[in-house]
Amino acid sequence: MKNTILTLFVTGLLLTGVNAAAQEVDPEVLDTKISKSYTINNGEKLVKNTVEITTKRLNTIERDEKDEGKIDQARVVDSIATIVKTVRIDNDEDDDFDEKIVFSYESKSPEDFVLVSKNNELVVAMDDGENLKIVENLNLKSKTMDNNKATYIFTNEQGENIEFLVEEYNKSYSHTASK
Repeated sequence: MKNTILTLFVTGLLLTGVNAAAQEVDPEVLDTKISKSYTINNGEKLVKNTVEITTKRLNTIERDEKDEGKIDQARVVDSIATIVKTVRIDNDEDDDFDEKIVFSYESKSPEDFVLVSKNNELVVAMDDGENLKIVENLNLKSKTMDNNKATYIFTNEQGENIEFLVEEYNKSYSHTASK
């Protein structure tokens, strides 16, 4: 009985310590999930692809040092956010998703671009209302990293270069595999 009480007490202390340590880091996480579609010509016919985009924006929040210890602390500046997008594509008539692309990048402002596939090639698509519009006149610059992963550079409408890392590109992805 003493061992059980001691174990519960130590577990409680550990959980309290983990919770306190987690509160010292002050991240802000925003998650969104949207559905869009885009149409491509696969050489034989026009194919409408359904896309599910999950975006996770991770901001670290910097606080003013003079407000230390206060409940309502002022932010100094919003820092650069890490954005992780998961794009699942259904390119046929069944209910399962067929492809999955996961990529990440850092940005000061939210970007409305996503990576999608077009004829076995990754391309950039921009938000266009209910649909996505593939940017046709865009060449992605790429460079291969030591771990055989590729980073790409996309120049946005403001002329800023955004470097992103394709963490996963699975052409035979199944929705049932993600459950």
